[in-house]
Amino acid sequence: MPAVAHRDTTASANSSTAPSQWRSIGALAERLNAGAKRPTFTEYSLRHYIRNAHRNGLAPAVKRLGRKILVNEDAFIAWLNSREAA
Repeated sequence: MPAVAHRDTTASANSSTAPSQWRSIGALAERLNAGAKRPTFTEYSLRHYIRNAHRNGLAPAVKRLGRKILVNEDAFIAWLNSREAA
């Protein structure tokens, strides 16, 4: 039986060196609204932002793979914070 290489699991999942997460629109909406009584970001509102990403500056945070659309969670939050300052 071949030896199985084990991953290093000592690194924390929440560490600052963790890679940014690419999520589907539904998963991102779920993540952003976790614990909220009323959702702040619905899937519809996220789709609106993504549809207009080339106009609103969100384009670097969006990847389209065929019909699948992925959004970088860290880049989306940074974009959201920059919109707050404007």
